[in-house]
Amino acid sequence: MTSLSLHRPRPFPSSAPRGQDARDLLFHDAAINHPEFGVTPASILAAFRAAEGGDPTQQNDLFDGLIEGDCHARSLFEKREQAVAGKPRVIQSGDASSDGQLAAEVLRIAHDGLPLVDAFEHLLKYNRHGYSACEIDWGIRRIGRRDWIVPTWYTPVPVRRFRISTGALGLMDGGGLDELRLVTDYRRPRGDALRPGKWLVLRRSGTCLARAGLMRTGAWPAMGKRYGFRDWVIWMEKFGQPTPIASYGEETDEESKAVAAEIIRSLGETNGAIKPKSIEVEFAEAKRFGDSGSVHQAEIDHCNAEMSKLVNGSTLTNDNKGSGGASYALGSVHDGVRWEAVQYDAERLETAFETDVSAAFVAYNDLRCAPPKLKIQVVRDLDPMTRVQVAAKYRNELGGKVSAQQMGQELGFREPSGNGDELPGMPAKAGTTPAESSAPGDA
Repeated sequence: MTSLSLHRPRPFPSSAPRGQDARDLLFHDAAINHPEFGVTPASILAAFRAAEGGDPTQQNDLFDGLIEGDCHARSLFEKREQAVAGKPRVIQSGDASSDGQLAAEVLRIAHDGLPLVDAFEHLLKYNRHGYSACEIDWGIRRIGRRDWIVPTWYTPVPVRRFRISTGALGLMDGGGLDELRLVTDYRRPRGDALRPGKWLVLRRSGTCLARAGLMRTGAWPAMGKRYGFRDWVIWMEKFGQPTPIASYGEETDEESKAVAAEIIRSLGETNGAIKPKSIEVEFAEAKRFGDSGSVHQAEIDHCNAEMSKLVNGSTLTNDNKGSGGASYALGSVHDGVRWEAVQYDAERLETAFETDVSAAFVAYNDLRCAPPKLKIQVVRDLDPMTRVQVAAKYRNELGGKVSAQQMGQELGFREPSGNGDELPGMPAKAGTTPAESSAPGDA
């Protein structure tokens, strides 16, 4: 288990851990709490304090609720997570030894068919909460005339199922401070220590675990946006439509006043009414700050911009509103910042996989090699023609190797279903061999 606490990672046991640690707890997992309803600064601070005391449940539920009810925040987090989770991936050998090559091949075969996209997308939610974890189920598979101990499943465990060891009680329970503990029994509310070799964990660095999630910062603009939207709705209900006002003279009798009242009621219900010439009707409009209601839109735009900077490090990659038609160069800089965040997430996931899965796999199978490495193919967004030109230069001018399968996938081309389904392509020039006339992607 990767950890940034002062407690060093414990060695893997001699054999793979058996059984399942994370199981359904009816009165815990069936509960759906909504602390975001009526959220206030006091309720946010109370959730923060509880998390710092070792129970982040209220904080996690608050973060989930705020993101669920905010289109902009949800889009930001999901785009960042999907930018890595859904990308093609390979498992490479950790060294050039025969055991290293064999370990990589076996681990690749073992992971074929496992729900890695779901597991990785869950793990990448560590940016929201500060941590995320999947339980690893180990089993025996026969691969290449040998039985291997390999991962057979990754179970995404909700973040609210964990506790954090804090204070004297954390040390008394065993393990180190600022480490995750799993709630497995109501009689042990502080949770149990995570077994080595049983967990794939991602956690943000830089501060204690309870304070590491981006939503510790994002909760405030999310609350401000809710306040702004609520006030905007109230303003629209009061001032969104002109208010009809009927005027009559001081000497008007009661019957005429009743007619005036009926006119106002008719305008409110049908947007039309009949009035005598003696009664004057006008429509009053709200006029504030020159542009009625603009203060609420400004508040919401500010909160959205702050959330964009928090999650992606920039604003122009998500919303160009109010930028005055930002230049292409500035947009490229902002896109570069987001690209660095995506690379960071991919590297954190690759490192955690090597530490928590590959190293355990090597230990359990008594291999003499470095742990295999997970490589996620995150690439910059390029249009298809630019992608082909880059591949052609890399292959023909630099002598690099390009995967035909990868190029076909990225360009959206499938393998031909038969000989009659294949395009003929450009005929080979006279005096060249088939290898010399091959396309860049054939290498």
